[in-house]
Order: sequence, then C-alpha cells, then structure tokens
Amino acid sequence: MQHTIQINTSQLDAKFLTSIKSIFGKRDVKIIVEDIETSHSESKHSEVKRFLDHRKNRPSEVISDQKDFNEVISDINL
Repeated sequence: MQHTIQINTSQLDAKFLTSIKSIFGKRDVKIIVEDIETSHSESKHSEVKRFLDHRKNRPSEVISDQKDFNEVISDINL
C-alpha cells in the first residue's frame, strides 16, 4: 500500500503520526521527506533538458503546400 501526503512542517505533530499508524497498522513503512519546491524545479529542469535534447535530435521540418500531410504524420509515427 502507498499513500502520498503533502503537509507543511508546521502541521507535523503526534496526531499526524497517529494517523500514519492507523493507515498502515503494525507494518514496516518507508518515510521519504522531500522539499516540494526543490523537487518541482528539478522536475521542470529535467523536462526542459529532455525537450531540448529532443529538438536537437529531431530538427523542425518545413512542410510545403505540395507535401501530403498524412505522409508527414506517417514519418513521425515510425
């Protein structure tokens, strides 16, 4: 079982721990704490990098009026 809980550190108290215990019972759990703002900016950075890599490897193509658009789509969907 997995739950994602987003909470401000000012709200962390014994009641929070009690709710975790009630959800998972007497099982071993892994708790990962991550700064949301940091992870969000890192995620955006990796998305931009992936996009730029994609653009570098697949340059834009100018489609003339005479070219069949369906043929272009077929080439893209290799």
